[in-house]
Amino acid sequence: MRAVQLDHSIELNSRPEFHRAVLDWANSVDGVPLAVSTGNQCSSRLLSMRTASALLKLPSASVARCRLNKGDLVDAFVISRL
Repeated sequence: MRAVQLDHSIELNSRPEFHRAVLDWANSVDGVPLAVSTGNQCSSRLLSMRTASALLKLPSASVARCRLNKGDLVDAFVISRL
């Protein structure tokens, strides 16, 4: 698992989730890659798994925080070659 920086905001769900993303190393900041969403995360959209290079580990929403903002750091499982 490694830290990545969000290239977009993400609304959090009431339960922890994994978000499919592509890691952008060309625009990394201090060696931390940008995580770009593969788009719609609906469970039936498995084709987006083909292009994903990481699964972002998203926390569940809380009273204090219901979204992650662009630029936030999250943990990610790298699932394809770097």
